Amino acid sequence: MSYPSPGQSGAPQPAAGSAYSPGGPYPQPNVLGKHPVPGQRRNRGVLIGIVIAVVFAIAGLVIFGIVAKSTGAGGFTWGLVFAFVPVIPVIALYLWLDRYEPEPTKYIVFALCWGAFIATLAAIFINTEVSHRLAETGVGGDRSAVFVAPPVEEFAKGSVILLLALVRRKEFDGIIDGLVYAGMVGVGFAFTENILYYGRVFNTLSEEAGSDAGLRGAFALFIIRGVISPFAHPLFTSFTAIGIGVAIRHRSTVVRYLAPVVGYLAAVLAHAAWNASASWAGGGGFILAYLCLMVPLFICLVVFALVMRSREGQMIASRLYDYVRFGWLVPQDVPLIATLRGRKALRQNARRYGSQAEVAAKAFQHNATELAYLRDKIVRQVIGPEALETEKALLDELRGRRPSVPFPPMPAFAQAAPQYAGAPVPPGVPMGPGGPMPGPGGGPVGQGPYPRPQDGYPPAQPGYPSGQSGHGDGQPSYPPGPPGQQGPSGGYGPYPPPQ
Repeated sequence: MSYPSPGQSGAPQPAAGSAYSPGGPYPQPNVLGKHPVPGQRRNRGVLIGIVIAVVFAIAGLVIFGIVAKSTGAGGFTWGLVFAFVPVIPVIALYLWLDRYEPEPTKYIVFALCWGAFIATLAAIFINTEVSHRLAETGVGGDRSAVFVAPPVEEFAKGSVILLLALVRRKEFDGIIDGLVYAGMVGVGFAFTENILYYGRVFNTLSEEAGSDAGLRGAFALFIIRGVISPFAHPLFTSFTAIGIGVAIRHRSTVVRYLAPVVGYLAAVLAHAAWNASASWAGGGGFILAYLCLMVPLFICLVVFALVMRSREGQMIASRLYDYVRFGWLVPQDVPLIATLRGRKALRQNARRYGSQAEVAAKAFQHNATELAYLRDKIVRQVIGPEALETEKALLDELRGRRPSVPFPPMPAFAQAAPQYAGAPVPPGVPMGPGGPMPGPGGGPVGQGPYPRPQDGYPPAQPGYPSGQSGHGDGQPSYPPGPPGQQGPSGGYGPYPPPQ
């Protein structure tokens, strides 16, 4: 780097080619653009995580302090033990439901802590204040339990699902995600609430008849709340979650605003009916309400969740076949991603080749699943045009991951892939008023940079792509993806340009 030499008078001279002449305006510094500093986003995420952890810690100390003061040391200890027993099994069942695209652990923990600390803290303050105004003291009054607690608690629990749906609007995929978060926040809320209830019973009976009587009373209540009805709070909040999930996947503005409200009102109604049966119906009425209300609702929710997960797999398969038509995937890939049986087969086979191969297989499945969800959102037109850039990045990442994935020999169920010869329009291709919508190249679907195969899909492959360990180079390999260049502006991959 060189500097201009001084002139005769010794005054600084402008550099060669300068746009400023002597005596002209002093050059102003350029306005800084929005250029992120490396690591800045990560540091901001760490800071936000620390703030959230501190808030949760403070709320946890406050709520546990209130509970311990109300139950005594012995009641708090036994309440904590009994309340913790159903937590792990219930969480495991909800995580088992979310197997296609598991939610990130940090958001699962966030929802769990929100239910255990934030929602319970808000509910206990509001419920207690209203009980005092209604002149209901002690453990709680009937009117407060039926008319105040349900709307307050369901709002406190459902708000975190709405918050996550807004913050993660690009990744929040619908009803299944909502149900998982409803389960987490419900489990957290029930955990803290159960400590309070078990501890109060233990403390009261211990003062009257000794610690053995207190332990028997706490155990009897544990059978009712922890064994017979551990899904009560997750079940109620599931109605709110279903409403939010419907809103996320719908284009209509009316539905997007109305569905969460209807879901919240259904949650409040179910919660109020359950509390009313416990407060007003007596022992026989409570059992009748349990058998006629809670059990049918729980069975219906289980069936609904399993049906939704099955439809989730069908949606993933349907959207991935769109990528098959443009050469990014072969049909044998789809069952390894869209069926639980195929996903397990790919991972088990990869495990034989070491931990790195298993990680690569999981990443490939996760990457392809994200593509399927993104494709579905664009087809439904519930996501903005920035999704095309996300799609391009995911497609490039998918193609880059393929060489490191050890694919298993294709079973019979994976070879039953649809065939077409080019004349008929394949199912799932967007249709316009006059026929198939234009493809990425501007022409009909099947033209442009991603042509549709004309001779049907390639035959089932017996094993791994060539060049991988454990697979000879002479064996058949999967066909490569399309050329790396991007198509015309407005479309990439199977998506048509905006009309």
